[in-house]
Amino acid sequence: MRPMSALQRVQATIDRDIPDRVPVVLFFQSAAQYAAVREDVTWCELLNNHSKLYHNVLQQYERYGADNFFLPLDFRLTGEAFGSKCEYIMKCGLGMRMPVVTKFAVNSIDDIDDLEVPDPKNVPRCQTVLRTISDLSRKYDNEVPIIGFLNSPADAATDVLKGHYSTIFPMMATNKAVLHLLLKKISDFNVEFGKAMINAGAFGIGSVSGGFNDLTVGRDQYKEFVSEYQAGICKAMNVPYCFHQCQDATPFLEDMVSTGCGAISFHELVDMGSVKRKYGSKVILAGNVGVSEATDVMCNGTPEEVEMEAKAVMDSAKENGMFWLSAGCEVHHALREENIFALVGSAKKYGTYDSMGR
Repeated sequence: MRPMSALQRVQATIDRDIPDRVPVVLFFQSAAQYAAVREDVTWCELLNNHSKLYHNVLQQYERYGADNFFLPLDFRLTGEAFGSKCEYIMKCGLGMRMPVVTKFAVNSIDDIDDLEVPDPKNVPRCQTVLRTISDLSRKYDNEVPIIGFLNSPADAATDVLKGHYSTIFPMMATNKAVLHLLLKKISDFNVEFGKAMINAGAFGIGSVSGGFNDLTVGRDQYKEFVSEYQAGICKAMNVPYCFHQCQDATPFLEDMVSTGCGAISFHELVDMGSVKRKYGSKVILAGNVGVSEATDVMCNGTPEEVEMEAKAVMDSAKENGMFWLSAGCEVHHALREENIFALVGSAKKYGTYDSMGR
């Protein structure tokens, strides 16, 4: 088979064809600090200056060899868009890692009704992302897919309403109507921002549910407050849509598939082989080399160990071509950089397909 471009490789999986090899699709976030440190750029500068963001994101493909670009690089953009204020106070390595909400847009649930949905085209952080996507699209049009990121409405709500998760979780039982109002407003923003990213040149959209997982909510709550909103956003986008669930997504698999998303990205706690057997002909699966714990191979293993785990994941899930190799969560700042190279390289070494599509 002739070598494919990154875009052709990913598109083949979406079209249910066999690519030349397994695509490597990474949710590249705080590991962007490696480049930021090399270029002496702070996180505040990186996330608020489109030129600096552009040069940083370029390295996802040009330096590491991933088959996609991924941005925004942080989870706080939605909260900031609604009026929350952030500071860059988490020290990490030689830089300042990620914005942290220090002043919430809404101080009381009584004020949610008056909360206005911002126009992403008028939000400075959104403007930075949209200009960056446009620049990436001009440089790599028809060569590398750009994946825009939207935090799930439920998780984004914790960046909007004072109290974070300690306020949002009780509302699932005591103030459902008000919580749904907040989630609806955030969903409306997500739809508009997602469409704006697509218009700027994004190939697809990725979304994550983090704090709402098998450790914190039951299936009924998950369906009501997470997957129903993801389904609405997915339907409105009408482009390839990848849904990532942190922790063990096994209890929620039916609800995740029912959102209509084209791909699902899994944490390392999920048995990829089992999921492949049940859902591998219905949706593209992505994952799930371990990154979330200090003992995981991407954090603490050797490049050779990363290769072997990646090979095992590919062997369990690459059949029929509907699979993307990825980490079990974001590619973050605590990963050894050589292990990022090893993960990408493993697809080239072990991820090719024979004539039977295996």
